[in-house]
Amino acid sequence: MKSILLLAYQISPTRGSEYGVGWNFAINLALKNKVFLVCGASGDHMGDTKEIEEHFTNHPNSNIVIIAVKPSKLAAFINWFNKKGLTPLFYVAFMLWHRKVYTIVSELIKNENIDLIHHLNPIGFREPGYLWRLDKPFIWGPIGGAQFVNPVLMKKLPIDYKLLILIKNAATFLQLKYYWRIRHAIARTSQLVFSTEENRRNFERFFGRTGHLISEQGTFVVKAIEATGIHTSVSNLRMVWVGNVIRRKNLIFIFSALALVSPRDKWELNVIGDGPEVNFLKELASDLGISGNIVWHGRKPRSDVISLIASSDLHLLASLSEANPAVLFEAMSAGVPTISLDQNGMHSTLANGRGVLVPITTYNQTLELFASEITSFILKPQTIIDLKQKMISYIDDSSWAKKIEQFEIIYDSVLEKQ
Repeated sequence: MKSILLLAYQISPTRGSEYGVGWNFAINLALKNKVFLVCGASGDHMGDTKEIEEHFTNHPNSNIVIIAVKPSKLAAFINWFNKKGLTPLFYVAFMLWHRKVYTIVSELIKNENIDLIHHLNPIGFREPGYLWRLDKPFIWGPIGGAQFVNPVLMKKLPIDYKLLILIKNAATFLQLKYYWRIRHAIARTSQLVFSTEENRRNFERFFGRTGHLISEQGTFVVKAIEATGIHTSVSNLRMVWVGNVIRRKNLIFIFSALALVSPRDKWELNVIGDGPEVNFLKELASDLGISGNIVWHGRKPRSDVISLIASSDLHLLASLSEANPAVLFEAMSAGVPTISLDQNGMHSTLANGRGVLVPITTYNQTLELFASEITSFILKPQTIIDLKQKMISYIDDSSWAKKIEQFEIIYDSVLEKQ
């Protein structure tokens, strides 16, 4: 049994995305290892660790030692401005939080026999923390965020958001090229792991380091499938989209593609989620003549989201930039295939027939091809039934158990070299 210090800033047994990444890694690693779990948020903001602390109080795990790190007074003060909308200040507060983590862990390893340190999340490359400075094997990853938004996809975006994307692309380039702490962390890292091929390629380009390719998300058993099997009624194509309704998720593209799908009375799209773009998108759907095909569910409990996904035929994804969104693996877990743009994490996760990847060429060509893929499923419903049946074999390949096995091999390899 190894003793692993797992740095998972965000962790929750009830939330998805980064929170789910932290949770699933911690719980699955603890099946065979002693896990010292360093965390900072199970709620919306830094220091809100009430849920995760209460969980382990009510459901103790002898293999998990939870170390909930609260922000310092200065970090909490700076993060107050983040809560009020000055988002960039979060990274200043987050850096200070990591400094406190370093102080706490420095003392911890004097009294505990820690075999290695795994810096898990957030997966973004911009904040490597400080634990790489310690005299312990250091694993970092899966790493994300080191990708650039494809300018082809910006065509129909508002001018202010286009400018924001260009600024973010420039910031990513500058951080990859010049941020000294990232370079120092990489130099001291025993093993890098990447969430997407693009991230691995950019690290090799800027830092001369490569590593394993393992997505940060995993599949799981969906009770709806256990009880009723895969949903295979395709008289009308029932599609689903899940996420925060924000510009980055690119629902403008999906709605524009759906306006090209024919026949129009043979499909519906269930939109699960809420956000600042809802009213704009409802107006867009009306202008495109597809508002009658779209069902707006708003935010739903995670169990309801999984059930809605499981009752769908097709999952749509067209984000401007993603690593491996949790909903992609939730759809895979439910045996529901995904149509996605061929980029980011989906390029690897949906390869080899695990879904439908639409190549990005020109904006209009990409739009038309996305629409034609949906239309083909309407005209040939047996095709989607066959594809959904194939999804069953992919669930185990992408499971959390398999993912942890991959990391166990990495851990053992690193420790053997010590």
